[in-house]
Amino acid sequence: MNASNYLSGRVLLTAACAGLLLPFPGRACDTWVALANSTRDGSVIMGKNSDRKVTEAQPLMYHERQQFAKGEMVRLTRMTVPQAMNTYEHIGSRPSWTWGYEHGLNEWGVAIGNEAVKSRVPAVSNALIGMDLIRLGLERGKTAYEAMHVMISHLDPKKVSNNSFIIADPQTAWVLETAGEYWVAKQIRDVGAISNIYSIERDYDEAHPEVVSHAIAKGWCKSEETFSFARCYTPLERDYSFSQNRYRQVMSILQQHKGDITVELMMDTISRSHHEGTLEEPKWAPNDSWFCTVCMHNGPEHGRTAASMVVQLWKDKPPPLRAVYWASFSSPCVNVFKPFYFAGRTIPESYSNATDTYDPTSPWWAAEKLKRLVDLNYNQLAALPSAAFREIEKWELAMSREIEAKAARLMTEKRESEARQLLRDFSLECCNRVEKEYARLIPLLEAKSAKVGTDYLWLDALREACKTNALALPEL
Repeated sequence: MNASNYLSGRVLLTAACAGLLLPFPGRACDTWVALANSTRDGSVIMGKNSDRKVTEAQPLMYHERQQFAKGEMVRLTRMTVPQAMNTYEHIGSRPSWTWGYEHGLNEWGVAIGNEAVKSRVPAVSNALIGMDLIRLGLERGKTAYEAMHVMISHLDPKKVSNNSFIIADPQTAWVLETAGEYWVAKQIRDVGAISNIYSIERDYDEAHPEVVSHAIAKGWCKSEETFSFARCYTPLERDYSFSQNRYRQVMSILQQHKGDITVELMMDTISRSHHEGTLEEPKWAPNDSWFCTVCMHNGPEHGRTAASMVVQLWKDKPPPLRAVYWASFSSPCVNVFKPFYFAGRTIPESYSNATDTYDPTSPWWAAEKLKRLVDLNYNQLAALPSAAFREIEKWELAMSREIEAKAARLMTEKRESEARQLLRDFSLECCNRVEKEYARLIPLLEAKSAKVGTDYLWLDALREACKTNALALPEL
């Protein structure tokens, strides 16, 4: 082959590879839940990995209960809606540019996570986005069912987006899927999961009154008997295999462990999964995957996990112990979950401070910087933070059970203020322990990366992300 033909062949191959990348989703989230009949200890446990574009920060927010005057309005990300007179205490993981959350939890034990989906009902640019619906549900819903209908009530047909949600509380869980103003909802009976695809077929429990007739009128199905929400409302021009495969893997893990599901399983086996042990396990390293995995790492056409949540919900415990929110920043495989309670403010102010510009004082940016350092040579560097953080996490999980038991005893003795202070002190101790570990690990990784060198498939994408965020890394 002469030089011109060789170069021409390389151009064609590059173009073909670029074309193959086009169907990759820009963001690829996963949410999953196990009800009390499927967990080891009878709690409800829910998890979510929030996958966002590489340059976007995602701080952890805390809001106490608030009261508003009748007739007040609230400005969401892209539109304004009437404000509720009372909003509930809540925690939420907020992409830096939004009013709402990717996932969150309120004081009543209502937890919500969402996935963006594509629909035959076109979204509009000034839409009420799914993340805003999550926050509205958390601020205004005492149960999963109530929060779900708060969200449904805000599906404005002129300003809509397309989403799939899991909404859980200490006793129930629902999947809500929206296509513009049209929606269906299905109650989860034991375990459930969603990814960036519609999952509800004909097995819904509630629905928009015109969801079937609209599909028939559009020619998406011939009759009510042939109607399937997922089949009718999913557009045909995209490749959904990446979302289907993540959904099937998560459901397989939940089904396999049904009756013995724990917080640890949600963290390690699901949240940190790169399809290990399957046909889609990455060929070179977890951060070199061509596919979207549950624990995502940045590539040229897909984002990375920006934050993760595992929540544990109890129906028979008093309010400070009803729900615990375990939060991890950035890709969880090389980071750590930390516990937070509704016992006053248990989240440090610094956890809510993260913009899209690197900030050395921000815990979210410490986690993201560590993750990007590891990505320089995952095979050589990942074991160091993973081992350190798994030991911390093991300690946190063991201590959380002791602290929660002690707080419960204080509550029975009518010493609620002491119980709340105990929980606040424990959360702060966990945060301080983790921040010290980031301060120790980051210089070690910088030094070690200089010795082992860079080995990363998506190095150019990492360079561009670091440039955008004003974050300097060695070898870049």
